[in-house]
Amino acid sequence: MIRYVLSRIVIAFLLLLGLITLSFGLVSLLPGNPAIALLGEYATPTDIARINAELGLDKPFWERYLDYMGRTLSGDLGHSFFTGSSVSGEIWTRLPNTLVYLLPGLLLALLIGLGMGTLAAYRYGRGADKAFTAGVSVLMAMPEFVLALLLLFVFYQQLHLAPAPLGMLSSSDIPPPKVTGSLALDAVIAGQWGTVQAILSRAVLPIVTMGLFFAAPFGKTVRTGLLQVLNSPQIEFARACGLRPLQVFRYALSDVRGALMTYMVLLFAAALSGAAIIESVFSWPGVGGWSLDGVLKGDVPVIQGFVLIMGATSLLGYVLLDALITLLDPRTRNNVIRGIKRPPKVSPAAEPAVQQG
Repeated sequence: MIRYVLSRIVIAFLLLLGLITLSFGLVSLLPGNPAIALLGEYATPTDIARINAELGLDKPFWERYLDYMGRTLSGDLGHSFFTGSSVSGEIWTRLPNTLVYLLPGLLLALLIGLGMGTLAAYRYGRGADKAFTAGVSVLMAMPEFVLALLLLFVFYQQLHLAPAPLGMLSSSDIPPPKVTGSLALDAVIAGQWGTVQAILSRAVLPIVTMGLFFAAPFGKTVRTGLLQVLNSPQIEFARACGLRPLQVFRYALSDVRGALMTYMVLLFAAALSGAAIIESVFSWPGVGGWSLDGVLKGDVPVIQGFVLIMGATSLLGYVLLDALITLLDPRTRNNVIRGIKRPPKVSPAAEPAVQQG
């Protein structure tokens, strides 16, 4: 088991090196010159050369790559070309603001998807299944920003139940003292529970948007997986033995547990990388909107830092998922601990005798 864990750590480190290389290579190949974006289209060649020298863009490709690799492995993601702020500092400041709505939104998506997908699988071909299929088709065909705007129109414009989409706090709310730079964390640290409540109230629509948007594909996955398992011989045997429906459901869910856990990690990665859409609609000061602004400006360190952090987070999720499935699945755990038994090799001299036997 220790050898298995060490092998996964080595593989994760190698993948991280590949991710660093990919983030540097792809962003470096983007068209345009950051110096022109900083100085404007009427900048002189002398000014452009000066800015390129200050930013280190005049160095050879491999020299810049090795410098980037060394800084990244030491935890330094560089500084923004436009603001001069630390990229790693901005990420760790804004990431808690993103998690305020992202984690509850994904939890809501899992609850809705699991409940509706299970109901549709048990009511296959009936009214509940047809309604679920129609709802999933509508939600999966609707872009995320359209769903966010629709919810804003209904709950803010028409029903007046939601606050204006103007960020985490309004002008009447008291901001907390700056400690970490994250409004959510600073409000909790300062004990300003009224500010925390205001932040949570403004996070309701982003949470619902994310929950509905990701509940559709997850529910479809649950329905498809459960339909295959519920029609399997082992489940038919369990029903023939007179087991209660709840026990049958637990057995069926255990069979699709690995696939569902894998899809959860995929949803988390998709939600984190697509946070820019929600944050743009609701003016949310999170890491997604910040990265989108960096992309539009051509801010290379910001783009590289965002790509690297999102990829590293997804990589960590897959490694933890692999370890969790190994612990929960007895078959996988036994294969890891004992090793998969391979058929014995037959020597060439003994092969004719084996074939004759």
